[in-house]
Amino acid sequence: MTQTKPTFPALPFETTVDGLDRLCGIEIEFAGPTELETGNLIAKKFGGTVKDGGDHNVTVCDTRFGDIEVELDITLRKRHDLPFLNEGLDAMRGLIPVEVVTPPLSRAQLEEFNTICTGLRRIGAMGSRSGVLLGFGVHVNPEVVAPDHRFTLDTIAAYAMLEPWLRDKEQVDTTRRVMPFIGAWPKGLISDLAHTEFDMLADLMRMAANHIESRNLSLDLLPLFKHAEPDLFADLFDIHDKTSARPTFHFRLPDSRIDETDWSLRQPWQLWRQVEQVAANDTLLAALKDAWKTHDAAWFERKSVWVQTIDTLLRDHDAKADV
Repeated sequence: MTQTKPTFPALPFETTVDGLDRLCGIEIEFAGPTELETGNLIAKKFGGTVKDGGDHNVTVCDTRFGDIEVELDITLRKRHDLPFLNEGLDAMRGLIPVEVVTPPLSRAQLEEFNTICTGLRRIGAMGSRSGVLLGFGVHVNPEVVAPDHRFTLDTIAAYAMLEPWLRDKEQVDTTRRVMPFIGAWPKGLISDLAHTEFDMLADLMRMAANHIESRNLSLDLLPLFKHAEPDLFADLFDIHDKTSARPTFHFRLPDSRIDETDWSLRQPWQLWRQVEQVAANDTLLAALKDAWKTHDAAWFERKSVWVQTIDTLLRDHDAKADV
């Protein structure tokens, strides 16, 4: 019997230090269906009871994965200082995304949840590339092996080296590029990660506090920082956006392309898996850091040159994920 490859290939480290499966939450943004229509679809496919909480928020309780939240974009829904929103949210549905937020899922559960993409397309869900103003994303929230684990620290460094290449491969939607939610990592943060190997997350946090002023970066580390070192986090980061502590990365870069028939959640998964593949390859990560130092020291070297350098090193080390 021929065995098919899994839609979501394994990450290099599949378990936490406690020997439990590393879980991963997913957030999908789109326009088109209402929160209630989306909740009913989820309940029909995965079981559960739809509970309308008002304020443009629906919870699908007790699905086979646990509770799944469906809500109009939370950042705008809770802006009580904008009185027009209470009357205007429904009228602005074409621009403000509905967001589906899952609980942490195993890789097998991700495989199953991924089938929701087809259903969402059938009820008219639209992604980022359906219109000029539709800047919608997918957030991938993979659990860390442990906050101070060598692999966690190397994953942060690997992301710093790869971010421009990831943006290039994802071809991030123009609207999302100009919106303030997926900013590029500051150059100083990248350089510090290239020049210094940190052995403790707390030390990395102290360095990062010199560069990070917002959660609105393509990889948001603040939930992990707050989970791992809550007191240090409070001392270092004066962030006004509410940050929920959780033992995960918060990967915000990928576009939501929910309406495209050849797209699925495999694409953002594979983008993240590329980061972890580099983190698991000591030789490649060291080569990328050395290459960054050379690039950073060069005058007027274009970003496209750095992207090509990354691509060449990934190819030479046979380390490209299928993205």
